[in-house]
Amino acid sequence: MAQKQHGIFFGWWVLIAIGYTLFVGAGMIFYAMSVLLEALVAQRGFSVAQISGANTVFLVVGGLGGIAVGELISRYDARWCIATGTLFIAVTYYWLPAAHSLGAIYLAYAALGVGYAMTALVPATTLVARWFVRRRAFAIALTQSGLSLGGILLTPMLARVLELDGMDGLRAPWALAVILLNIPLALFLLRPDPQVMGLNPDGDASDPQGENAPQQGMAAAQAVRSRFFLFSAAAAFLALMAQVGTIAHVFKWALERADGETAAITVASLAFCSLTGRLICGAVLDRLNLFVFMMVIYMLQAVAMFGMAMVEGAWPVLMLTAFFGFTVGNVLMAQPLLVAAAFGVRDFPRLLSIHQLVMNGGVALGPVVIGLIYDFGGGYGNAFVFVGLCSVAALACLHNAGDPKATALAG
Repeated sequence: MAQKQHGIFFGWWVLIAIGYTLFVGAGMIFYAMSVLLEALVAQRGFSVAQISGANTVFLVVGGLGGIAVGELISRYDARWCIATGTLFIAVTYYWLPAAHSLGAIYLAYAALGVGYAMTALVPATTLVARWFVRRRAFAIALTQSGLSLGGILLTPMLARVLELDGMDGLRAPWALAVILLNIPLALFLLRPDPQVMGLNPDGDASDPQGENAPQQGMAAAQAVRSRFFLFSAAAAFLALMAQVGTIAHVFKWALERADGETAAITVASLAFCSLTGRLICGAVLDRLNLFVFMMVIYMLQAVAMFGMAMVEGAWPVLMLTAFFGFTVGNVLMAQPLLVAAAFGVRDFPRLLSIHQLVMNGGVALGPVVIGLIYDFGGGYGNAFVFVGLCSVAALACLHNAGDPKATALAG
């Protein structure tokens, strides 16, 4: 058993700063996209399709920007990247109320994509992977809880201020303060890895296996051609397409299958169950087989979606929403764990950024696919059967990828 260093391990302070970064990014950008869409449509006179195009710009720029961010933090201290990205977000928030043309709005969303890429999952998860090895799953679960909390706490506050003050609400002092607080937290609490402070991962007194050494793991050029990377990325694409598409339509689905009161509860229930599911599984996942765990999660996601295709009535809808919500947080949490388990930390940010770009494709496509099937293919029954099959296909892809430990040993 590894011996512990004395005192509070600095890695826990790193987790606090990372969790806050994800809290801001999720609450003020990612989950806020639907809130901003409604405000821009109502106050600028653009159509839903036009502003939805801005959301697509955000996802594309954020995905491509993640590649550059992965390269950047492989060479330089990640805290400077996060601080700069935070400044991007704050400036864009201040400028967006002055954007009245569609081109200016698209440019603002592109800037938000850059800022989000510089502060979100690629730099955050890279730092967690460097600071924690034995307790990596638990550490990622804790930090990613910031994503859920941002959507639960910040996004409703933003929606309220936009309702009261219009787009000028983005310049509210509290909103800018929440964003800018991320800069001092990043600069004072983030460090690129434990070695720069003379520490070892997890706060252990020694790191005999060198699991967190900067060169431990497979080079990116070799890893991206591996069977595991290709099939695991395909699995992530399919799983996230099914998951995010379902999340985007869950309110309308609940409204059709039950009533307005139930539909309102489903949104909160989904967020709560995602948060608790991630924390519960993250607390024990370091002691479980990650490969088997993920195949079970993909299977449970498929079961949830097949159930959503068939059920009607308030209680069945709420039960299926809670069941689906349990899988939501775990699917996102496990992706960086799979990459780290297979390829180590040597080129982790580069590999995660490519993996994230593939995932973003599924994120962008999911709501559109379900919407098209709903409009032209028989409603939510057939739509959820389709995404359930996508989850089954994700399970098959991960099975073909194989256990990440085998890839690590082969490398």
